[in-house]
Amino acid sequence: MGIINLGKYHLWAGNESRKQLEKLSDEEFSQNLSPNIGSVREKVEHILLAIESCFLRITKSSSSPEEIVNQLKSTPNKELLEHWEQRDKDIAEAFQQNMKRSIRIQRMDESSFVMNLDDYYLQYILHTIYHRGQLNYCLKKLKKERINADYIYYFDELDIQEEK
Repeated sequence: MGIINLGKYHLWAGNESRKQLEKLSDEEFSQNLSPNIGSVREKVEHILLAIESCFLRITKSSSSPEEIVNQLKSTPNKELLEHWEQRDKDIAEAFQQNMKRSIRIQRMDESSFVMNLDDYYLQYILHTIYHRGQLNYCLKKLKKERINADYIYYFDELDIQEEK
């Protein structure tokens, strides 16, 4: 049940993130907060690029990361958040599937290695957690409410929903 819960948590945490980000004006969303931090939009674009790259490998799509970057950069903020939500749903759904297969990962030097599909998806959940932390730095700099999406809060919310 743990890996399925992790997929559901990922969707929940993404929704918690998007709730906070939807409150930002377009100016706040795109504001460069510092050379080291960048903008909220850059973080969201990066999260989406990582997730899209994940699905590119799995589906063996002919799209390139460059095409994805260009598409993301021209997507309005609201649609960007909607696209992120859909991809989170795709990952949560994938964790409910049988993942007893592997995937070949290409290295920069053109060699490759193999990893289990569940570990591969897990990489993107962990990567998103890292960048959600960066989004909290952005929200703090903007003096906005931060994202409270620790794994334990997900189970707390489930418990509260059961009581209703």
